[in-house]
Amino acid sequence: MPRTSRKNLFQEQQLTAELPKAVTYATWGYARISADDERSDDSIESQTAIIQDYVGDKARPDLELQGVISDLGFSGTNFDRPGYSELLAGIISGKIKCVVVKDLSRLGRTYIEVGELLFDTLPSYNIRFISVNDSYDSFADDAGRKKLLILFKNLVNHMYSKDLGKKISSSFLLKQQKGELLGSMPPYGYLFTTEGGGKRLKVEPESAEIVKLIFDMREQGSSMIKIADHLNRNNIAAPRNHYYKLGVLSNCERNTKKALWQNGYIGGILKNEVYIGSQIQGKHDKKGKKTATIKPKSEWFIYENAHAAIIDKVQFNKVQRLLSEAGEKFKKLGNELGENIFVGKIFCSSCGKSLKRAYWRNDKTQEVRFRYACRDCAFVLRNSMNLKKVPQLPYEKLEEIVISALQRQLETCVNIDSLIEDVTNSAAITNKCFSLKSEYSKCQRNSKKAEDMLASAYTHHLAGLLDDKEFELARLNFEKEKKMAETKAERIQAELAGYELDKQRQNAFLANFRNFTGFVTLNRAMVSTLISRIEVSPLTNEISIVLNFMDELEKLNNLIEESGVLTDAC
Repeated sequence: MPRTSRKNLFQEQQLTAELPKAVTYATWGYARISADDERSDDSIESQTAIIQDYVGDKARPDLELQGVISDLGFSGTNFDRPGYSELLAGIISGKIKCVVVKDLSRLGRTYIEVGELLFDTLPSYNIRFISVNDSYDSFADDAGRKKLLILFKNLVNHMYSKDLGKKISSSFLLKQQKGELLGSMPPYGYLFTTEGGGKRLKVEPESAEIVKLIFDMREQGSSMIKIADHLNRNNIAAPRNHYYKLGVLSNCERNTKKALWQNGYIGGILKNEVYIGSQIQGKHDKKGKKTATIKPKSEWFIYENAHAAIIDKVQFNKVQRLLSEAGEKFKKLGNELGENIFVGKIFCSSCGKSLKRAYWRNDKTQEVRFRYACRDCAFVLRNSMNLKKVPQLPYEKLEEIVISALQRQLETCVNIDSLIEDVTNSAAITNKCFSLKSEYSKCQRNSKKAEDMLASAYTHHLAGLLDDKEFELARLNFEKEKKMAETKAERIQAELAGYELDKQRQNAFLANFRNFTGFVTLNRAMVSTLISRIEVSPLTNEISIVLNFMDELEKLNNLIEESGVLTDAC
C-alpha cells in the first residue's frame, strides 16, 4: 500500500506540473561573398536580409536568431576563412544550435568539405542546418528524401567552381596577350592610370628619382647591400611605405609600419625591364596556393615602349653586364657555400625575425666566412645609438656554443641511461608500483560492483519493485560510480606504465639524444632534431638555445628523485 500511495503522489505532481516550454534553437546565419563585384542579390546585405526574413517568420517560433557571421572576399573553395572558423568554433562549443544560409553555395563550393560538414560534422554535434533557397531543413521530416538533391547541388557547385577557375585563368591569359595590366600594386617608380583608355603606367616622380639613384649607384660599383643601407640611412621610404603614403595601399595595418629596403628587392629593381619602357606579362606560373615559378622567357608576353621609361637602355644594359659579371665571378670562385644547418632555427631576440646567413670572402685567400645578424635591428641600432657598426655573430662562435650545449645534454643522457635500470628497480619505485597495483585492483572491483548494482536495479524495475523515477535515480548513481572507478583505473594504469623499464628507455629525450652520442661535428639532422629555437641579441650577440624534449628530461629527473637512487648512493 505505501508504494501505491507514492506512485499516486508522483502522478499528481506530474498532472499539476507546468507544461514544458517549446524547444528553441540558438540560430546563427552565415553569409559569404567572394568579391565586391558579385551580383547584388548575393551581397552580404542581401543574404543577411533573406536569413532574417526566414528566421523572423511567425511560423518558425523555434528559431531564435542570435546574429549573422559573414566572410567578405573569400572564395567558396577556400575554407580558411575567419567567419567560417568562428562558425565552427561556435558549433563545437555548443553556442550555435542551428545554422541558416541563403543557399548551399554560400557555405562552400567543394564537394568533399561541404559534404563532410553537412552529413558528418553537423549531425555529430546535433546541429540543425537550413538552406533557405534550397528549401532544406535537416530536422524536417522530408530531410532524408531531399538529401540526394542536396548532394547533387553540392556536386554542381563544385563543378561550377572548377569551371569558373578555368574561365578566370583563360581571362587572365587573354588580358596578358592583349598587354593589359594586372595586379593591384604598380612597379616601384610608377602609378596606374586610365588616361587614354585602359590601365596603363605613368611615372611617379618621387619614387622614379630613387630608381635612378639605385641604377646610378650600381653602375658606379656599389653592391646591392650598400645601396639598401644607403637608402635606409637616408630615411628613403621603402616601396610599401611609399605607396601607403600615396594612398595606393590602404586598409592594411602592416603597411603603416616602418619597413626597410632589402638587397633582394634592390636586385629585383635592377633586373626589371619595366624601367626601360617594356611591359612584361605572363612571367610567372602559379597554380592554386603553390609558390609561383618563373616561366622560360620565350613564353613571356613582352611589349616594348608600352609606357615612359625611367632608365635609358644604355645604362640598363651596362648594369645587366655588371650583374652578370658578378654572377660569373661568384661561380668561378665557387658558389657551393655549403648547407645552412641553422636555417629555420635561428631568430632575432628583439624583433623575432628569422636571421639570414650572410657571407664574406677574403680577397687574398678566397676563404668564405659566415655570420648571422638581423639587418632590420642592426639598422635601427646604428641610427638610434649612433654606431658605425653593429657586431655580427660569426658562424664559428655559434657552432661552438651549440656544440657545448648539446654535449652537456648528451652527457646527461648517458648518465640517465646508466641509472635507469637501478631507478625502476629501486625500493621506492617497487613499493609505489605495488601500491598502485592494489589501488588499480580496487578500482576494478568498484567498477564491477557498480555494474552488478545497476543490473540488480534493472531487475527490480522489471519486477515492479522500483518505479521509473527510482530506477532512473539508481541508474544515474551506479553509472556515475562505474565511470569514476574506470577513470581512476585508467589514470593508475597510465601512471604504472611510467615506471616500466622499457617505457623509460623509450623516453623521447633518451631516444633522440642517444642517436647522436659521440658526434664530432654538427649536421642538419642533429640541429633539426635536437634544437627547437636559437635566439640572438642584435646588440650583444648573446645566444639563447631552446632544446627539444626538455619536458621528457624533466620527467626523468623527477623519476630519479622519487626513486632516491642518488640519495642512497651518497
